[in-house]
Amino acid sequence: MTVYYPYTHLFYGPSHTVAISGPHIQVINTTTGDVLHSTALFADEARSAVLKSGPIRCAAVDKNLEYLVTTGEDKILKLWEVDGLKLLSERELPKKPTGLAFSADAQSILASDKFGDIFRYPFVHVPSTVTQKKDALSSHENPSGGQLILGHASPLNAFLLTHDERYIITADRDEHIRVSWYPQGYNIEMYCPGHSKFVSAIHVPKFDQNKLISGGGDPDLKVWDWMTGEIKHAIDVAEAIDPFLVVRAVKRRRGGYDDDEEDEAAEGNGSKRRKGKGRAKGKDRQEEEKESEEGPTASSSQPITENAEKVLVIQKIGSFEADGVPTIIFSAVGATALFTFPYRDGVTASDIRHFDFGRPITNFTIADDGLVWALLDSEWTPDGVPSGSGIPFVKVLKFSLGQLVEAPSGSHSALLLTLNGTSLVEASVDDIKKLSLYIDLKSMPKYADKPEEAEETTEAPLDKKLSNRELGRMKRKQIVLEKAGGVGVGEGEEEEEPLGKKSKSEL
Repeated sequence: MTVYYPYTHLFYGPSHTVAISGPHIQVINTTTGDVLHSTALFADEARSAVLKSGPIRCAAVDKNLEYLVTTGEDKILKLWEVDGLKLLSERELPKKPTGLAFSADAQSILASDKFGDIFRYPFVHVPSTVTQKKDALSSHENPSGGQLILGHASPLNAFLLTHDERYIITADRDEHIRVSWYPQGYNIEMYCPGHSKFVSAIHVPKFDQNKLISGGGDPDLKVWDWMTGEIKHAIDVAEAIDPFLVVRAVKRRRGGYDDDEEDEAAEGNGSKRRKGKGRAKGKDRQEEEKESEEGPTASSSQPITENAEKVLVIQKIGSFEADGVPTIIFSAVGATALFTFPYRDGVTASDIRHFDFGRPITNFTIADDGLVWALLDSEWTPDGVPSGSGIPFVKVLKFSLGQLVEAPSGSHSALLLTLNGTSLVEASVDDIKKLSLYIDLKSMPKYADKPEEAEETTEAPLDKKLSNRELGRMKRKQIVLEKAGGVGVGEGEEEEEPLGKKSKSEL
């Protein structure tokens, strides 16, 4: 039985497409389907370095698809030139990243991490000869000289830059959505309070850039006016998703060190985060130390057990226009279907449509021509044993008569054939398990060990913004930043106030 890595990222371009599966990157001619470059075909030493980094967890490309940034298990930020798949630079990140992005001009790379910080790195990496110590703002040392943009008090799950790059919108595991200036992230423009559970996905539609759509562990997606923090609409999606949630999670125990914290302890740094607090265990320690992003390792094909349960985690939200109809599309971790609904006032759960693939979706990409490329975990089976069944790893859909349907053969066919054939990379069963494709089902929810602890860890009420501890942390960061003369402002940048809501509407 031959087993292959499922794809986790696909960056579609008019001339070439970048596909990522496991630790490997491939550049494919979009028109002919020819594999132009592949890390799987690197020479021994270069290929060993790729495998050593482990599965690629985060990836991003610039708007022209000329450059690619990736991170794996080793927390090394790698910058690639897509043409030739040349490795331009490597730099160590302080903690495991949760997201990556390029600025519009591709001169800056943003990285969020599970300790709640976002750092900015220049495109051109000049290795430092002096080890940089942790400053008063960041939660940890930055070995590569990253510039702190902002920080949350809990792990960051998602972030995005607005179209004009005047604001950065961030979402975390403690149900917070924040709108901050960019790059002066210490200036907070607005909070968007309303979620009662973690927020795992955010999106600003191209056709309505004053709105934000968010989702996570709550049963609904929320539509915001992100400049006022007002919820404009909420649509219940839980019932639509539930029948298609096939991957389930076993509850994990709350608290304890994660692998990064164990490393700190081994290096004698484990006590720094609670120095002077006198907190060694119990709830106080849990509040002082951030919880693990990952928890126990989850396999790519998590078997269903008696202790397993369905967990709702919105995976990704996107938007497109088809036949003149603005449409929202979204997926959920461990679900076998993609979901859509029309973007309009008064939309309800009855307007949600779905396309079921029969296998969990790992990601999806919307091409400029409106086609939707769905990436599938075709090796998944209910018993947790990779199937090697030959089921396609990628399918292409189009929007027709208000719903998604499989696209007929066309200009995309050569690329699709390659993705489901010659570009597949063989893997072992252990390799598939190490992918941990569904780890968010364990790491996102907050679980309590005992019923009495559940009362202490109940999610915040809808109108909650930040706890006193979190507000204090933000205040300290702002004070230090202001005293430092604006650490968040890059060299040569002026602290210009972004356009207000009134000014934006007048443009």
